[in-house]
Amino acid sequence: MTHQQDIYFYLKKHWGYDSFRPLQEDIITSVIDNKDTLALLPTGGGKSICFQIPGLAIGGTCLVVSPLIALMNDQVQNLKNRGISAVAITSSMNLKEIDIALNNAAYGHVQFLYVSPERIENETFRQRLSYLPIGLIAIDEAHCISQWGYDFRPSYLKIAELREYFPNVSVIAVTASATKEVVEDIQLKLQFKKSNVFRQSFERKNIRYVVQLEENKYERLLKIIHNIGGTGIVYVRNRKKTEEICKWLIQNNISSSFYHAGINANDRAVIQQNWIDNRSQVIVATNAFGMGIDKPDVRFVVHLDLPESLEAYFQEAGRAGRDEKSAYAVLLCNHADVASLKEQYEQKTPSIEEIKQAYQAIYNFYQIPVESGEGLSVNFDIDEVTRNYNLKPVTLYNAIKCLEKEGYFSFLDSGYEPSKVMMVMGKDDLYNYQIKFPKYEPVIKVLLRSYGGLYEQYVPIKEKEVAYRAKISEHELLSQLENLHTQGVISFIPQTTLPKLIFLQNRLNLKFENISLVNYPVLKQKALARINSVIHYVTERNICRSRLLLSYFDETDFKDCQYCDVCVEKYKRYLEADEGLIETIKTELYHQSLKLPDLMRKFQSVNSKRLNDLINQLIDDDILAIDSDKKIHLKR
Repeated sequence: MTHQQDIYFYLKKHWGYDSFRPLQEDIITSVIDNKDTLALLPTGGGKSICFQIPGLAIGGTCLVVSPLIALMNDQVQNLKNRGISAVAITSSMNLKEIDIALNNAAYGHVQFLYVSPERIENETFRQRLSYLPIGLIAIDEAHCISQWGYDFRPSYLKIAELREYFPNVSVIAVTASATKEVVEDIQLKLQFKKSNVFRQSFERKNIRYVVQLEENKYERLLKIIHNIGGTGIVYVRNRKKTEEICKWLIQNNISSSFYHAGINANDRAVIQQNWIDNRSQVIVATNAFGMGIDKPDVRFVVHLDLPESLEAYFQEAGRAGRDEKSAYAVLLCNHADVASLKEQYEQKTPSIEEIKQAYQAIYNFYQIPVESGEGLSVNFDIDEVTRNYNLKPVTLYNAIKCLEKEGYFSFLDSGYEPSKVMMVMGKDDLYNYQIKFPKYEPVIKVLLRSYGGLYEQYVPIKEKEVAYRAKISEHELLSQLENLHTQGVISFIPQTTLPKLIFLQNRLNLKFENISLVNYPVLKQKALARINSVIHYVTERNICRSRLLLSYFDETDFKDCQYCDVCVEKYKRYLEADEGLIETIKTELYHQSLKLPDLMRKFQSVNSKRLNDLINQLIDDDILAIDSDKKIHLKR
């Protein structure tokens, strides 16, 4: 088969489609032709398929760098469901797990290998990658590589070093949100041999963007749900609020569920599937929800809190209406929200002294001496650290995020990680062990019967199910698993909901050295600019919402959308003010077409600016049109 036949074969075999979405085939062909490629597609535009199909067509292992553990796990599971071998290596895995995954890839058993960018920083890990049959390198959420982007991750800067190991392998970078300077920066930082950008317009004609000033947001939310109907997403900023609003909606007879990163993986999967299958109408979520979820019939996305950037808002709002039918992106805000957003900016940019205090507190808490710590990964309990060192949690968290952008730490708010088990003891020894210690036999048998591949790799287990089948309590199960681990029967990794903190550098002696904050001033300035863009978006009352968003992403050649709150209000105003004049203009153009100067002369008693604006509005509204001779005529 030719490559062209290949891509349609894989599309049909694994995804069940006969044709690609707009621009997908062009992007895929570019990648297969071994060209470095940057693909900018809006949320729901099918970015993943743009590297997954060429990965299959080129062969070997496609190395995918992705910043979010949840996103990696979702994509790996989706690929497995399609009969494609895939594995993710994240910073939550121990050395043995990583070793097994890399060995499987080296033997050619892994078609897609997902890694977090923090792994790329490790020289030993990069060398091990060099022995793998890498056919393509894919960078997901590529805007993270640019310090001008809204979610800059310094670890992304190390990705280009992979090119030294794979000089003949092309790179594809994908993102759903990038300004002009970010687009240029991505290609520079990834060392593209030649500029090569495929950009689909971010315009979403079927989405009605609405901003409403509202003091009673809950009541307004209820009206929105009733008036629009269908399924929707409600975004809020913190976990507690997801539960509160979900409870309130249920009390008002709206079937809903809540979702955030702290919920265990099994429950998250059930919540997500119930919503996808329309068993619950509304899902109330933090920004942890939505990545990799392709539900086409979302009729509304409501934000009850102001987003921190227009990039984030555009991605989240873009989860509405992927079936191309009318959908609504509603942002409810009030004057207090603007003040709150500015306050959050101050919290997110702690003083240099506060950053130093946080740095010292973290190293002291984990008892890491000077010139030690590089490569250490720990479960990070922010409450415990703040209690011990009298710090505010919000200050400590944002100080860590600042230090992360300077390359000192990597902070992974990974949410819930399930327990994992791997069999260590050989089968003959295991048989003898069960005879000698019959107490453990039920648990061992349940594990072997319920989970495949336990001798080859770590396998996530459901503790509740194992305990039920072994006829013991969950507490007793945990005790037995720990004992089996200690005695060398299994290797057991307990579940955790704590984030991970990875030390990327040795501890500095702050008596003699200063923390380098090279990026800090620029990042602080950019963060303020992004917040001001959000404030401008919600306070602007004269410019079309769609136009505002598109201009932020450097797209300017668009008419007003006609459906956002600004356009509707503007249309209402000019109809009320100029109803008689509009009818006169339409009558004048009913039998003849006229050039603009000729039409203006017929209405000399009308203010020329007012008349010109009205004619342009009627053209935007498709009531009038201009032909090839630049004559204006009435559309019928």
